[in-house]
Amino acid sequence: MPISALSRTDESIVRPQGKSQPDAAAVPSLFVFHTEANVGYAIEPIERLLYEVGLEIAGGDPSQVHFAFRKLDRKPPRSLPRGFRNVLVYDHSDLNPRNIERLAKYVRDHKIRLVVIWDIQATHPLFRSLHQAGAQAVVSIWGAPISSPMPFWKLALKQLEMRFSRSKLDGLIFESRAMADLAVCGRGVSPEMIDVVHTGVDVSAYKPGRRAYVYEALQFPRDKKVIVYSGHMEARKGVRTLVEAAIDLLHHRKRRDVCFLICGNKGDESEPFQRLYDGLDTAELIRFGGYRSDMPQIYAGCFAGVIPSSGWDSFPRSAIEMSASGLPVVASRLGGLPEAVLHGQTGILVEPSNASMLADSLELLLDQPDLAAEYGKRGKQRCDKELDRATNAKRLRDVFLKRLSLKQPGHASADHQTGGRP
Repeated sequence: MPISALSRTDESIVRPQGKSQPDAAAVPSLFVFHTEANVGYAIEPIERLLYEVGLEIAGGDPSQVHFAFRKLDRKPPRSLPRGFRNVLVYDHSDLNPRNIERLAKYVRDHKIRLVVIWDIQATHPLFRSLHQAGAQAVVSIWGAPISSPMPFWKLALKQLEMRFSRSKLDGLIFESRAMADLAVCGRGVSPEMIDVVHTGVDVSAYKPGRRAYVYEALQFPRDKKVIVYSGHMEARKGVRTLVEAAIDLLHHRKRRDVCFLICGNKGDESEPFQRLYDGLDTAELIRFGGYRSDMPQIYAGCFAGVIPSSGWDSFPRSAIEMSASGLPVVASRLGGLPEAVLHGQTGILVEPSNASMLADSLELLLDQPDLAAEYGKRGKQRCDKELDRATNAKRLRDVFLKRLSLKQPGHASADHQTGGRP
């Protein structure tokens, strides 16, 4: 069974204060990711967060915390501390009984009580084997839709499957209420199995203030206000809509007080979008900044953030990072974005794929800087109060412990408990 030693220290991992030695109540845990290690974007902060939570419920004993990735590619996960050895290569999409038994054996051999699996369906042959191997609770965290809405007859069938399955999860965690509702009305999951834990960020890393860094790093003219996007380039993220809105403002409406920074592109991903404005006199005011590690400094010098998703979105980390930086955020009215960006309070919601409406909303903020500043201030206050990393970690820990306690002798199963919704 391939276990790889790690060789990198991540100083951002916070050790729990107080007790640092294991005790009888320590909970050995295994966190199974659906991706290979070191994919970047929002996954690595989640890996660090789960390591921290796992370390806490293990009584501070790192030997009781385990991770699995679909692929390591000879590189240790940079999200985990140097010397951490409990790393397994495992692909839960492989339904071969031998593969399932391999993970069950790992759980049995290491006396693991809590298994947390990223993006796995509510019924799966793996779960029964994990329970038989000694796992007390098997929980899934979802950052994507688990299903689409279903017609009544198909939903009824899925509800029956959930009710009578002998191999199902003990709980599901979603980043937004919108994603949780899809699990109920699309997958037939009982609401009592569900918890919602909104994404959190390290708010201390994001400081409001009109700093010069973005102008120095990207060579934007100092008299332009910077509108920023950070995220994937895939179609559902709506980058094309953002570029079309930028062309509308810069070329058609002749705005000369604004520029656009689009971050997150790798390789030649920006080329299809750049062709939309090739040859226009405003081309220098739309920049693709690539995949960056300096976004906190970038945000600090920007005027507003944009999340123009056109497919689905849950509770994106970038929206919270922008708000924590004191930026008003213009986002699409879909999925969990209305939970991440509060319309008329921390930003503006627009119809997906509507470049003209997006341009109108950005122009409103440009023309009313006091309104933009007020949205940014409220967004920062909300992040400081509700969406910080410590609160995120506490909520995850509480959900894990709740699911473990519901499986203790003398408790009803999770399916028959009330609550489950924070």
